[in-house]
Amino acid sequence: MRHIFRYLSFVMLSLLAACSTPQKTIYFSSNTALDPSVQVQKIEKPKEPIIQSDDIIAISITTISSMSDPNKSPVSIFSEGGTPFSITATIGSGAGSASGNNNAYRVDAGGYIDFPVLGKIRIGGLTIREAKDLLAKKLKDYVKEPVVEARIINYKVTVLGEINHPGFVIAPNQQITILDAIAACGDIPITGRKDNIMVIRETEGTREYARLNLNSKEIFNSPYYYLKQNDVVYIEPARIKRQQGNEFLQFYLPAVTSLLSTVLAVYGIVQISKLK
Repeated sequence: MRHIFRYLSFVMLSLLAACSTPQKTIYFSSNTALDPSVQVQKIEKPKEPIIQSDDIIAISITTISSMSDPNKSPVSIFSEGGTPFSITATIGSGAGSASGNNNAYRVDAGGYIDFPVLGKIRIGGLTIREAKDLLAKKLKDYVKEPVVEARIINYKVTVLGEINHPGFVIAPNQQITILDAIAACGDIPITGRKDNIMVIRETEGTREYARLNLNSKEIFNSPYYYLKQNDVVYIEPARIKRQQGNEFLQFYLPAVTSLLSTVLAVYGIVQISKLK
């Protein structure tokens, strides 16, 4: 009987250990300094985004000749060109307008846009600065000293998994970090892991899978700290969340635990009666 009691006790302790709640992790906790001195770290300047297929580029052209006269406003050129797009950005669970009606041009699979007067121009693979210079150069035959403004209005990343508000995050300034994306989606709850975040990135026909640990400050040195357009961020659920989805742990474990508790209680009463 003693062997049975020991065995049941061991099973109970094992089950309780399996159901224990993990401690809430803290960002950058593995590198917390013990002294109050300021730590200085050199940072790398983020690279300019590269225009990709399916990007929507808002382009406006003005002539600098009208800017020299303070009584005149800049003259808009090709105001009817392009296709007006109204982009709705889903940041976490909320939605907002990323842009109004712009003269926007979708980059096709070959990297081209169909621009008024100039026809098809390949801007895929260029930075925004390079695309602006290219358009300004081509427009000089038609416009005196053209001034080109351009930006990607659907620069977005996708955040999925164990996060408070999964969805799309659009970066109007064409720059976003992994921390920005997580903050925009309401942060990672205790049921999500901060030490094993996956970033999925497609680049020139290849797909990359990277793992990031937000418990370490080395995250700032990662080439995936700055996200690129169309990146996918996946937050893995912690052990407690996986247990909640386990049918045995959710439905049968309470019954098994109650049964074992009853058996142990009966055994205890029997042993006490024997002592009398």
